[in-house]
Amino acid sequence: MNENNALLNNITFQFSISKQLLEYHLTSLEQEEYRWLSPNAGLYLKEANGEWYADFPETEAYHIGTPSLAWTLWHVTFWWEMVLDHAFGAGTLTKEEIKVHEDVESVKTSIHSLITKWEEVLSNIKEEDLYNKAYTAFPFNNEVEFHQLASWLNLELMKNAAEIGYVRFEYASAKK
Repeated sequence: MNENNALLNNITFQFSISKQLLEYHLTSLEQEEYRWLSPNAGLYLKEANGEWYADFPETEAYHIGTPSLAWTLWHVTFWWEMVLDHAFGAGTLTKEEIKVHEDVESVKTSIHSLITKWEEVLSNIKEEDLYNKAYTAFPFNNEVEFHQLASWLNLELMKNAAEIGYVRFEYASAKK
């Protein structure tokens, strides 16, 4: 196996593990829990004039509180859709254009679609593209190579999956 295949195999392996953790937390997630707001509430989905939007923090400081499951799942769709559009699409998508899902089933469908698209990217990426900076406009302003973007995506997915698990533990203990 050459070095490039090893790099792509590692990225794919990490993605598989991150995806499994996310799936573990998503499988049994239901609407009430999806929209639940922690007593330590921070970021959440909000409605104004019939339109839903997601809070977007100016800081990631601890004092802003625990993000809701709905917000965290919106955030997953935000960074993933931005990466796909800015790497392989028109490169014009903005955070305001990322759909805010009011219900858990539609966000699950969206995330499964993003998983499929990302798996297609990884299965079709050419070895030379692993070192290309052209695919990393979001969030790295084309300053890192694609393999670094893919590794970041794996880390972001694992982090968000862990955050979802944490809030699910908080929800279950609050419901006792």
